[in-house]
Amino acid sequence: MHYRYRSIATTRGRTAHSRFDIPIELFDDSTCNVKQNSQLAELLRETSLIIWDEAPMDHRNAFEVLDRTMRDIVSYKDPEASSKMFGGKVVLLGGDFRQVLPIVSKGKRQDIVQASISRSHIWRSCTVFLLKQSMRVQETGSDDGQRQRFNKWLLAMGDGRLAAKAEEHEDEETWIEIPAEYTSACGKLDIKQVVDEIYPNFIDGSRDDEYLRERAILTPLNETADTVNDYMTEQIPGDYKIYKSCDEVCAASIDSDDQFSAYPTEYLNTLNLQGLPRHELKLKVGMPVMLLRNINPSQGLCNGTRLIVTRTGEYIVEARIITGSNVGKHVLIPRIVLTSTDPKVPFILKRRQYPLKPCYAMTINKSQGQSLTHVGVYLPKPVFSHGQLYVAASRTTTPQGLRLFIDDTEQKYKGYTRNIVYKEVFSNLPVIE
Repeated sequence: MHYRYRSIATTRGRTAHSRFDIPIELFDDSTCNVKQNSQLAELLRETSLIIWDEAPMDHRNAFEVLDRTMRDIVSYKDPEASSKMFGGKVVLLGGDFRQVLPIVSKGKRQDIVQASISRSHIWRSCTVFLLKQSMRVQETGSDDGQRQRFNKWLLAMGDGRLAAKAEEHEDEETWIEIPAEYTSACGKLDIKQVVDEIYPNFIDGSRDDEYLRERAILTPLNETADTVNDYMTEQIPGDYKIYKSCDEVCAASIDSDDQFSAYPTEYLNTLNLQGLPRHELKLKVGMPVMLLRNINPSQGLCNGTRLIVTRTGEYIVEARIITGSNVGKHVLIPRIVLTSTDPKVPFILKRRQYPLKPCYAMTINKSQGQSLTHVGVYLPKPVFSHGQLYVAASRTTTPQGLRLFIDDTEQKYKGYTRNIVYKEVFSNLPVIE
């Protein structure tokens, strides 16, 4: 089994993938593409501390790849380093095991848990430090009691300690009741209802960076996020510009040239695969978009950066950054070639398109790392993976800013939604008292 490594750049940082030249496809014996006598190897030998953020999101193979590489590189000048973890360098891993775990293609629950860093041989050499203070919802101010209750409820949700029920023919109790103070609506939902609450006075606020930066609608599925984004794009004034992608099958991913005829361009254009922009990308001046790839991390153009479109040119898109340390900076976004190894198709799709996606709404997984004042969790269907509900609820900076919209018309329990927690992933972690 092999895995595709996923990385997201942080503010003023570098992705582990780019910094250590970690291969995209990870195998059990992979190493980083770093030569012992290169400048990067020398830099790593001189390094005293490596900080790896959001570690639980990354596959344990990525850490083991770096461990093997660091031992090899450092022992080039210090033979004793070959027997030391990471060649004797200090590595600080940060993150939250309550959040979404590593992506394993076609993996089942046990595969995802086993992919966690806590299941690696490296974990035995780690010293665990527990951080207990919420940095998003800080317990200060006149409403500190409400904030304390919210943080306790959030941690109990992430740990799977809330009272839960099971529907018929289910073995595990995963359905939890959402407190009324965080629930905006239950029953049959429509998009307008959700948009009106999270984006009040939308037309007036649609040109305000702060208004757009501080709110978003989160949902489990890409299809739902696309539907919300299409609806909201139609609401703002102005004409949109349509950018069509150039799609082709990667020749290395098929057995013969004859297979090319089996995948005509018209078919490739219809595919909406994970991590890729649409074939037809509709953009309007003033709409918020999210960057889907790292283009220039030093300039703030990282995977997950949100921007406002300021000009839709013929061959370039101009935008203004609204998140991170480069807020207000105007940048140019080019078309690039993006590839997808989505298991839904038996080939690698190469799509040349702007790496952008409208982000009035975004998937819960894509929202990791975002901080928002107003969060609408739109659940026409429940979450389907570990940590998704916790991630969605923990994006808010105030308890009053969280609203869940639950479609429970086909459920046994009204006002309940699914909360999936793989409790076994916490077995190698100390208990927070």
